[in-house]
Amino acid sequence: MTVKTPMPTRSSLSGFTLLELIATISIAAVLLMLAAPSLNDFMRKQRVITSVDSLTAAIGQARSIAIATNSYVTIAPVDNQNWNKGWQVFSEGQSPDGQYVATTDKLIGQYDELPAGMGITFDSTANVAGSTASKTSLTYSPAGYTVTTGRVPQVNAYFYVYYIDTKNPARMLIINALGRARTCDPVAAPSTCDKSLTQ
Repeated sequence: MTVKTPMPTRSSLSGFTLLELIATISIAAVLLMLAAPSLNDFMRKQRVITSVDSLTAAIGQARSIAIATNSYVTIAPVDNQNWNKGWQVFSEGQSPDGQYVATTDKLIGQYDELPAGMGITFDSTANVAGSTASKTSLTYSPAGYTVTTGRVPQVNAYFYVYYIDTKNPARMLIINALGRARTCDPVAAPSTCDKSLTQ
């Protein structure tokens, strides 16, 4: 007895035809092109978050160590006044000058440079007439307050995290005279970035 095997029918052979494959790839390419701009925005926002988180960590570290060790702890850019190249946290003992000197200061931590396309600027104000706030570094006193390099209390210090291509601040980090830091978004919530607001 011979057994005949049935011939495979078109419906039992599954797969894609070349035409179906080309159509699917074309649709996927169009969808990918539509998603690319939002992916770019997502990456830019992530760079801002990374920059602000790193800076906030350094500020928290400096304040905590200043209080714990009863000394002055400073955050300053690694490359003189260019915060974009990274920053360092160091203990200056009882005579802060805002400059790291390896022979007299103790390096606590060093933070990497910013992600590509990001920038940081720093500004601060002194609250005592005749004193000048540092425009290049932020120093914490043993009490956890921000002070000038002459140990005079500062009113506020401001970090502006911005996109280099637009120079518009993407986030602000505001440190009050008590040394507490807060972040705000000058675009989405400009009223929260009012420098006159206290924490």
